[in-house]
Amino acid sequence: MPAPTSPQRTGISRAEIARLFEKTSRALALRGQDRFRVLAYEKAARSLRDLDRDLGALARAGELDTIPGIGKDLAGKIEEGLRTGHIRQCERECQSLPDALLALFEIRNLGPKTIALLHRRYQVNSAADLQRLLASGRLAEAAGFGEKKLERLREAVASWLGSRGRMLLGEALPAAEAFLAQVRALPGVERAEVAGSIRRGCETIGDVDVVAAARQAGPALQQIAALAAVSRVLAVGPTRASLLLGDLQVDVRAVAPESFGAALQYFTGSKPHNTRLRALARQHGLKINEYGVFRGARRLGGAQEEDIYHALGMPLIPPELREDRGEVEAALAGALPRLIEPADLRGDLHAHTTYSDGRADCAAMAAAAAQLGYQYLALTDHSPGQRIAHGLDAVRLRQKRKEIAALQAHRGETPPRLLLGAEVDILADGRLDYPDQVLAGIDVVIAAVHDHFLQPAPQMTERLLAAIANPHVQVLAHPTARLIGSRPPVAFDFDRVARAAQAAGVALELDGSPWRLDLNDVLARRARELGATLAIGSDAHSTAQLAFVRFGVAQARRAGVPAAAVLNTWPWEKLQTWLQRRRPAAAPARSRRMLASTGGAP
Repeated sequence: MPAPTSPQRTGISRAEIARLFEKTSRALALRGQDRFRVLAYEKAARSLRDLDRDLGALARAGELDTIPGIGKDLAGKIEEGLRTGHIRQCERECQSLPDALLALFEIRNLGPKTIALLHRRYQVNSAADLQRLLASGRLAEAAGFGEKKLERLREAVASWLGSRGRMLLGEALPAAEAFLAQVRALPGVERAEVAGSIRRGCETIGDVDVVAAARQAGPALQQIAALAAVSRVLAVGPTRASLLLGDLQVDVRAVAPESFGAALQYFTGSKPHNTRLRALARQHGLKINEYGVFRGARRLGGAQEEDIYHALGMPLIPPELREDRGEVEAALAGALPRLIEPADLRGDLHAHTTYSDGRADCAAMAAAAAQLGYQYLALTDHSPGQRIAHGLDAVRLRQKRKEIAALQAHRGETPPRLLLGAEVDILADGRLDYPDQVLAGIDVVIAAVHDHFLQPAPQMTERLLAAIANPHVQVLAHPTARLIGSRPPVAFDFDRVARAAQAAGVALELDGSPWRLDLNDVLARRARELGATLAIGSDAHSTAQLAFVRFGVAQARRAGVPAAAVLNTWPWEKLQTWLQRRRPAAAPARSRRMLASTGGAP
């Protein structure tokens, strides 16, 4: 059967407009254009990605200029994209520059001037070109490319190429869920679920697998391929369709309803987990595949996923645990943990506002947290060392305290309880970016590494241990400081740090930002083995990003973490006691008086 023609779309999506604005920003920067134009497109792209309202509805209401960073000119371009599917000026700016060249902006330690130099002098048009150039040794002769810089660049390029072709969970999951809702609404589809690595909560995914149950698989796949969200149809067969949603490939498998559970289990994986199950099935004289579980020719089940696991004498294993890391043995022994759920979270201890590099003020963040049903919210803006993030100096820290107090008074007993927080830099020698008398007046202190990432492991270990030893620190934020695909983890003795955190009563954060997911699942599991408490923070820089905790929860589930082990699942009364227990008894009141004073550093 020939593949159907892709549906004709008039407009492009919010995500596609954001990508085009980002590409335009990079193209302008590469040509050395006006810096303010570069930043305008960059900020607009970021605002569109963070938008928690319907872009089309805003355009119809004439309210695009209410989006931060969107003025009259950019609003017109968005309207053009929504109406015609093209933004001509942006496309002209980008048309002579290869996408692979613009992608070099994603590699750490590469700025527009360096990329322009590499492109002009060495004909670098892609990361592969740059890797070959670095291997040739020719760059060693160029001014400004010392051996240390070249080594860092080699590592950065290798890291970026290693993650190429994969998408962050936080980017893929929302698109997959929106597509899934459309599939479920089709009259020929009885059930549908996302499968594969995305269902297991992996931090990056290659493509999206969807399993659909339908009495007539072929016609159902034709309907799915004709959905408006599909930008291109790669192939459609009697049981499978391969489609593109923008840059995201989706493979849809259609099965009979009586095989849906077996197919969902099979296509969720992982391969090592499924191999382990098949070996166990053979020991029981059974056969399992995507169609069901069988004893000889007799079909024992397959409509539900539980059928597969129950036939093997175990309960359903949560998808996030299916990596063949002992989950099968735990299930057989009745020792599977009760994993944390998003609904277990009672608050968020890592969120930013417009006081630093956030894009929503304290009141807006409080209102968004109230919508999530939180009991508490810590507003943790950066300390002064983060100049690029507008870290708070003494005057602005006092101002923020007063604003939070006034906002809390206005809200009364209405949750969430607002906490003055700070994400405080751990300096290169282990000292913190605020003096102790200031730290003592902050409700929630989360300490983080934001620079000097290349310190040797022994030095970085001592740096982190010094921060943990400070009695005002309650959380060690994104402990490895990694950025997925662009910055590797810092090197340190994780076991020493985790044991020190456990002994001191400092929580280790699992940062839910899709770009971080730090701690990763392996280290989060090890932290629990060592008895450390975890905290799942959104690291939100907008109201929409408060939802990033869901990705942190997925990571925690992959690590086998129960709710009780996570600090911000605790009720306010228990959390309040925990926050204060390390601090000298007289310090908080004294520091609050200092913060409230009108003169001098806090």
